[in-house]
Amino acid sequence: MQLGLYSSTITNILSTFINIGIFWIGSYLVINRHLTIGQLIAYNSMSGNFLGFLSSGIDLIDEFITSQIVIQRLTEVIEATPEDENDVKKQWVEIPAHTDITCTEVNFHHTGRVDLLQDFSVIIPGGKVIALIGKSGCGKSTLAKLITGLYKIQSGNIRYGCYNQQDLALECLRNQVVLIPQEPHFWSRSILDNFLFSYAHISFEEVVKACHITGADDFISELPDKYQTVLGEFGANISGGQKQRLAIARAIVTDPPILILDESTSALDPVSEAQILDQLLEYRHGKTTILISHRPRVIRRADWIVFLEKGRLKIQGTPGELSKVAGEHLDFLDDVILR
Repeated sequence: MQLGLYSSTITNILSTFINIGIFWIGSYLVINRHLTIGQLIAYNSMSGNFLGFLSSGIDLIDEFITSQIVIQRLTEVIEATPEDENDVKKQWVEIPAHTDITCTEVNFHHTGRVDLLQDFSVIIPGGKVIALIGKSGCGKSTLAKLITGLYKIQSGNIRYGCYNQQDLALECLRNQVVLIPQEPHFWSRSILDNFLFSYAHISFEEVVKACHITGADDFISELPDKYQTVLGEFGANISGGQKQRLAIARAIVTDPPILILDESTSALDPVSEAQILDQLLEYRHGKTTILISHRPRVIRRADWIVFLEKGRLKIQGTPGELSKVAGEHLDFLDDVILR
């Protein structure tokens, strides 16, 4: 599209300058009787035909380049390999809501980069609200993506109770271990369709219930088409806070046993954030909810805190226990302890 716009602009500019040049030079030649008016008109007609041919040629090149891009993308989709070729052989299980998440000697790094997690081991207690804290770049989001199976560990093991991650089908993980990113993705379809694309089997009643919990139903009810409102690409026609409300609602619509919020309420004002978190955690009582945040008003809602430093577990425990131990974690907990 951008290529077509550029070529069209160049063609129009070129056509304008050629016409001006013909009339300018032609008028000079006619005045000096080196050219007749009929010849000038003939030259102008010929230039029009030439510019038409030039424009058609440029359009043809645009179409050819566009078709090459389309073919390349289709080829990438057709030739794409599954995330895990052995996934069809793996099992589907019901992960208990109260099960512990155990990471043992986990190592992970992106290609060409230093290790993000190094010999990382931790036991995240199940059925509680967990705050995952640490400085930016310490590995919090990476750990969240490893737990949800979005990243594949290089070595080590992750277990959900008695189940090894490698033994479970990806669909099993994606439905029961759910991550809400800070910038959620939405398709340019209706609000309801954006729920159904992720979970085709859910009912409309379940969608409305989830939206009530997160407060999304409040702004949806004010829209002209309600749940049939078509979202812009990436949710461009709603605010950042509204997108995050919808994203949380979409994540909890199936009531997953493990839910991870990675700065998923950062676009909300403090009052709205507090209301949503209170309602969400009350609804998810007894299930594992992991909160990744730097904000004390979020951290103070945790039953258990895990502090990471440079890809390693530094310390963990209840807020009361950690308040009695000196260390950098107190920089994140001072406001929490004071309350």
